[in-house]
Amino acid sequence: MLMVAFLVILQRIFVPQVFHVHIHVLMMLVLVLVLVEPLAVVMRWAFYGGIFYDVLSSSLLGTHAFVLLVAAWLVYVLLARVTSENWLLPIIAVLVGGTIYYVLLGLLMYVAVGPFEVRDYLVSIVAPAMIVVLVPALPVFLLARWWRSIRRGEVPIDVY
Repeated sequence: MLMVAFLVILQRIFVPQVFHVHIHVLMMLVLVLVLVEPLAVVMRWAFYGGIFYDVLSSSLLGTHAFVLLVAAWLVYVLLARVTSENWLLPIIAVLVGGTIYYVLLGLLMYVAVGPFEVRDYLVSIVAPAMIVVLVPALPVFLLARWWRSIRRGEVPIDVY
């Protein structure tokens, strides 16, 4: 839990803005870890990270946690049967999960705050955020898969 809190604090304070949009490292990490780690571990990351993100961004408590949990669960359900050896998988996971994340977040904003321009939301927030998050998805996936193989004690080459 402390590691997730530290990651969210670093993300909110030190990660620069690209296209005037914060890089949502937590969302990308949760959606990529769904492909590598057990679902229970990823759901804890999503819940704690979402709560810390809500506290630091002064949004309604539980909003980001709920949206991250739903996005991670739906990505898991949609991509559970696909092998994690496919390199397009993290890009698909981030595209699908990010779309779910931003659609649900927009709906919750509509309910909590009120009507807003959907076109402006899509053009100024969703599109740049998705482009920026797609770039590091594959390297993070490869690092997570490499870390998983080290923890399991797998040998990267055949020793026969």
